[in-house]
Amino acid sequence: MDKTLLCALVVAFFYWIKQVYLGYTAWELTAEVFPMGLAVGLIYGDVPKAMIVAAGISLMYLGINAPGGQLPADKYIAGAIAIPLALQTDMKTGVAVALAVPLAMIGAQLLNLKKVITVALVPVAEKQVEAGDSRGLTRTTLIYPMLLGIPLFYLPVFVSVMFGAKVVTPIMNAIPDWLMHGLVVSGGLLPAIGFSLTLMMIGKDKYLPYFILGFILISVLKVPTIVAAVVAACVASVVLVMKQEIKKENTANE
Repeated sequence: MDKTLLCALVVAFFYWIKQVYLGYTAWELTAEVFPMGLAVGLIYGDVPKAMIVAAGISLMYLGINAPGGQLPADKYIAGAIAIPLALQTDMKTGVAVALAVPLAMIGAQLLNLKKVITVALVPVAEKQVEAGDSRGLTRTTLIYPMLLGIPLFYLPVFVSVMFGAKVVTPIMNAIPDWLMHGLVVSGGLLPAIGFSLTLMMIGKDKYLPYFILGFILISVLKVPTIVAAVVAACVASVVLVMKQEIKKENTANE
């Protein structure tokens, strides 16, 4: 089977599982960005690049939440489309991460459209509950939303992965070098923004300098990840020891 066709079938199915909540837990093993990245990497024979793009997308949306149940961005469709396109077109990882931003916004609108449409099923389900129609309730709450997910979620991802490279490749070739470099740089910055959002959410923005320091070590100074992790562990140990010493001194003074 053609790799592009196989990839389109797989990631579209994974994304469809996520949006119809098949089994309520199955999507955790398939539709998360990392499992999709692994599947795409295995299909195209480039797991490292697929996982790097998946990591960038995951970090970028690390601090995203859904206030009132309204998701502002859908990282799952971003991963389902951006990762295959990155491998199909030999796209740089930073550009692929930047491409994920508009894709995630479109995915959020698809999810909102599903909610608007399925609201019409609520009064139908209520009548079936009152009538004790368990089979009808199963169709209304499970089967119909799954069928609706085919045109809303499965087909857009399938078509994008199957034919997206033919559209993206000419666009990439037409982009000037300075703009491509800007996309690469912005793609590298987006994961740091995800970390920042997470810090703001948990109310620990005072730790933001540590994330900036880590970003400088990895992206600017090109320090290996393992070395950066060792440096981070040393810094954390020093901070912890200093806090304990200060606490002991304050206790002794009291």
